[in-house]
Amino acid sequence: MLTVLENDYLKVAIAKKGAELRNIIHKQEGFDYLWQGAEGYWSKQAPNLFPIVGRLNENKYLKAGKVYEMNQHGFARDLDFEVVDVSNQTVTFSLQENTETLERYPYKFQLKITYQLEGNQLMVSYQVENNSDEEMPYSLGGHPAFHLPINGEGVFEDYQLQLSPVPEKLDYFEMDPPPYLSGRKLPLDVLNEGAIPINRDLFGAGLVMDTQGFVKQATLTSTKSKHSISLEMGDFPYLCLWTEEGVEAPFVCVEPFHGVADEYGPVGALSDKRGINSLAVSESRTHQFAMKFT
Repeated sequence: MLTVLENDYLKVAIAKKGAELRNIIHKQEGFDYLWQGAEGYWSKQAPNLFPIVGRLNENKYLKAGKVYEMNQHGFARDLDFEVVDVSNQTVTFSLQENTETLERYPYKFQLKITYQLEGNQLMVSYQVENNSDEEMPYSLGGHPAFHLPINGEGVFEDYQLQLSPVPEKLDYFEMDPPPYLSGRKLPLDVLNEGAIPINRDLFGAGLVMDTQGFVKQATLTSTKSKHSISLEMGDFPYLCLWTEEGVEAPFVCVEPFHGVADEYGPVGALSDKRGINSLAVSESRTHQFAMKFT
């Protein structure tokens, strides 16, 4: 069952499983901005990543001498959320710990994800609450995948991601071996006046950039299309670009991250991960990004 939000500009559908976006439809022209999956390609649309982003070494981590296992990007994307509040243009989904999650992540938590339509903008808010009796480490992120070309206008390679404000330089994390970080940052040499060309080879392993909070907006745009998609970064410090490796997949993911994959090496603790967030007992925190569609 899908929850539908709708106004004069957009029609948005969200599933209970993973609180995942399933459609973002341009009302006037009837096309979907969101990738819908296809046989032989990546099947998801916009998974929500929690309580980790990326891959752990051996899919494991340590806590107080005990080994826990958790797959890439965590478990929230695979679990059913509860709808706790809904109107025509706003919906809030909630996920809490259960027996299954405690085996992989021994913390009591509540994760609320709220989607709100305002004109041609969709805001996404994550509220994380620590209900444990100890400090709780976590990462989270969005993973929306967009059809490219947008509405069939132009071809994949006609598009670029325009960053604003324009950074003089930008670093990305070297992947070695993918999907792990090497521990080194490299300059993004393809950056040209704040624009990153959409490039399959560059994005195949995931291009994770450290925006350091400077980049506020990233816009998918092309001179061949009258349509664009803008990501307002909010407080998210990392930006990932990804498309499926080894095939000419007609989509690109523009992903705001609070956290990154492990640096390649021995199994370690979540609290030691690069970019990890931490909540004190009974503390809650809200992270937000937004998407604008033209």
